[in-house]
Amino acid sequence: MIHAIAAITMLAHQCAPEIATEAVVPLVVTESSGDDLAININKGPRVRAASIAGGAALVRRYMAAGYTVDVGLAQVNSANLARLGVTVEQAFDPCTNLRLASSVLRAGYGLAIQHYTGLDAISATYSLYNTGTLTRGFHNGYVGRVWSAASGMGTIQTPPPIPGSASASASASASASAPTATPASAKQGIAEASWVVGQIDSSAVQVFK
Repeated sequence: MIHAIAAITMLAHQCAPEIATEAVVPLVVTESSGDDLAININKGPRVRAASIAGGAALVRRYMAAGYTVDVGLAQVNSANLARLGVTVEQAFDPCTNLRLASSVLRAGYGLAIQHYTGLDAISATYSLYNTGTLTRGFHNGYVGRVWSAASGMGTIQTPPPIPGSASASASASASASAPTATPASAKQGIAEASWVVGQIDSSAVQVFK
């Protein structure tokens, strides 16, 4: 089933309340275009499923062959399923899938804020989600695609510069020569917090529990 953005937003609000829907929904759109039966065989063939049972069979087949497989709305990687305590079938359930994605994102954000602040920490979290590294997702275009999706939805006015990019360097130079609004620290209240909430813009980040 293909879910519209409004439906994804509602699911994210209900099933992944620890993370702002404004952060989750662009990721889901980037990952699966809202298809809760989406399957990606990493470094493998393209496959499609018509049902959860059929999808689960495909996932198990390719896992047994040594592949990792991305599953469902948020394309949760099969390598995480046992650790997160769910079956392949459960991973296709939209609510469960978003809950799993929330868990992975929260863990990633906890690592990202050790090295980045503000929107750069969110960019690094998206990179971790896609590649397992803090920076590879900057270079392969993934982080830019998520921010572009957010911009297209009106969640963020303009996609922020990607850390390490030419535009980020130019932005840093401009900041050094002109007074600007100071971003709220991404570490604010981090003992209780896991993500951002509210309308995200390029000058402020609010962290919440």
